Amino acid sequence: MTTTYTPDPARPHLVPLGTDPDIGALVFLDWETTGHLTIAAGPGYGTTTLIRLIAAHTVATGGTATVIDGWTCEYEEFADVPGLDIAYEPPEIEDVIRSYVGEIEDRLRAAAKDPDLAVDRRVLAVDGLAALWHNAKEEEDHSLLWALTDLKQILRTGRAAGVHLVTDIDAATVMQQLDADLLRSATATLTLGPADHDLARFLGTDPLLARPRAGAAIWRTPGDQGRRLDLTHLTAEQARALALGVVHS
Repeated sequence: MTTTYTPDPARPHLVPLGTDPDIGALVFLDWETTGHLTIAAGPGYGTTTLIRLIAAHTVATGGTATVIDGWTCEYEEFADVPGLDIAYEPPEIEDVIRSYVGEIEDRLRAAAKDPDLAVDRRVLAVDGLAALWHNAKEEEDHSLLWALTDLKQILRTGRAAGVHLVTDIDAATVMQQLDADLLRSATATLTLGPADHDLARFLGTDPLLARPRAGAAIWRTPGDQGRRLDLTHLTAEQARALALGVVHS
């Protein structure tokens, strides 16, 4: 469904993903209880739309976000939006990932000295992780491969530092690059489009759930096997308006 959405400033940690079709209740991604989000979907099933929503919501509620665009030129609507950066080329992608890892380490050291230290929310979103991984292997770009491997460090330690990872995944990338046990315990999952039984097994999602129709998904949080969800949808124009709907200092 296409939605005109205004975030609740009193609850900036809640991102509206959609509606439970069985009871009609809103379903939120809660950054205070879920550290990260993985999106199991092939090209064309809505990953970019979801990342637009999450990135725009992050900025609109006072955080900052970076989108790594592995497909290139999918996020032109976010050009010049304060607090929201887009990375396209391998060198800048490497720099972005390393800067996030470094920032997590800095934040954790600062928190050890001052447990009450408040930090702004940071979101790193990767759209096209499988394509980036495949291209880096094909081109023997070992520097980019090492940087992509560092995403596991964000999964392990990011939540404690107020840093969250959102990424699309496929079964091959999970086996070659990421840790399935870590994904199941540290991330919530949205499955869009036809089910991949290997990926469902890796993520702990019930593969017998009906394949979601267009505009729907299977939503799984750590510890459960998933439930159906009708997704919130923002157009590119609405996402840009949402991202710009806050005064940036």
